[in-house]
Amino acid sequence: MVASTRIVSLNVGSQTVGLAEFRPQANGGIVLAGYQLREILAEAGNEPVRNAQITAALHEMMRELQLKPAPVNYSVPAQSVFARFVKLPAVEEEKIERIIAFEAQQNVPFPIEEVVWDYQLVGTGAEEQIQVVLVAIKSDLLEGVNAAIEETGLRTAVVDVATMALYNAFRYSYSELTGCSLLVDLGSRTTNLLFIEPGKIFSRSVPIGGSSISAAIAKEFGEPLGAAEFRKKRNGFVHLGGAYAEPADADVARVSKIVRGTMTRLHAELMRSISHYRSQQQGNAPMRIFLCGGSASMPYMREFFHEKFQLPIEFFNPLRNVAVAEGVPTAEVAREAHLLGELTGLALRRAATCPMELNLRPRAVVRIKSSRYSDVVPGQTGVVTGEFQGGFCVEINGVFHDAFGKSRVEKRTLWFRWSELAGLASEPQLTGDVKQHSVKRRKRRANQRPRTAST
Repeated sequence: MVASTRIVSLNVGSQTVGLAEFRPQANGGIVLAGYQLREILAEAGNEPVRNAQITAALHEMMRELQLKPAPVNYSVPAQSVFARFVKLPAVEEEKIERIIAFEAQQNVPFPIEEVVWDYQLVGTGAEEQIQVVLVAIKSDLLEGVNAAIEETGLRTAVVDVATMALYNAFRYSYSELTGCSLLVDLGSRTTNLLFIEPGKIFSRSVPIGGSSISAAIAKEFGEPLGAAEFRKKRNGFVHLGGAYAEPADADVARVSKIVRGTMTRLHAELMRSISHYRSQQQGNAPMRIFLCGGSASMPYMREFFHEKFQLPIEFFNPLRNVAVAEGVPTAEVAREAHLLGELTGLALRRAATCPMELNLRPRAVVRIKSSRYSDVVPGQTGVVTGEFQGGFCVEINGVFHDAFGKSRVEKRTLWFRWSELAGLASEPQLTGDVKQHSVKRRKRRANQRPRTAST
């Protein structure tokens, strides 16, 4: 845990950027001190314009929140990240790292030297299989976003994936739930699904979101996408079908039916995802559904999901166990709580032990943080410091690994992983009596329940 008077979190979504300030509590909880949300309008693929808008939005939000430069935990959108849940055979501890490195090279659809990647053990499967979540992002994409953020004076501490930040917030807020919960994050470009059970997680992205509705409206009315987006926000709601009366305005009725058609396509994809989760991941059927994300705010969205799934439907509230400071508008927080999941999950990374602790820090950030060590030797995919008593430090694919305090087996595994990627063959001389610090700790952490604000 980091002792600090404030925690800054930033969610860089595909269309919305959110910035929040939290304060830690002595019991491991957090207090929301303020937040701001801004839309960015750059089209997909136009990264220079998008990054410039991120910087401008951050400057504006930091002024509103009276935030000075500080360390920041931020998340990148799920559609920018390759994520894969991999099942591995139960093997000896010293082989896990090597197998995971091999799986990363086999699964990531880009040359491994062109990405920043990380992994976490997330529990055991059938017959004691090891389940691992692998995440990777293109280095150039990440460096561009990171530069846009750090131009404001914020300093990168943690780079998370939006869906995993949501997962941490959900586990913190609803730790008492049993059975399977389905968290549906209705974003602009994608809808992200999180299947959550005690000790189990699975995520999937569906390429249908709010922008799909806007594109369908633009096609129907023969108008530019910007005008269609405005029409959606002004007139959009989910048509309830059946015996419900039509809106008096014919254009409003047309929009509502377009929205329903798009959501019906999404429902079909959700049903396929549920079948995949049950058959391929040995998961249970969802007992309840939580909605979050910008498109979840559309009128009658909750009623549509209840009609289709016949399950309890709630809006995700990541602030159930989070206090709200005086001066923060409570009515606004209540109305927008379902938009604050990522910001809350990111803040928890500084205040509590989280079940998912991935970090995709860019190589440039890792090199800066590792510059306090001497005798840095560059490698093909990272750096390794000179020898120290009892250990060494390496950077592997943008992730900084500290071997101090680890067991001899873990040190040797870490060195071999780096040396294979960097084209080296020798093994460091490991000296000193070190404390056993097993890789199994990450596996145990993934199954721990997070502390609530009352503990």
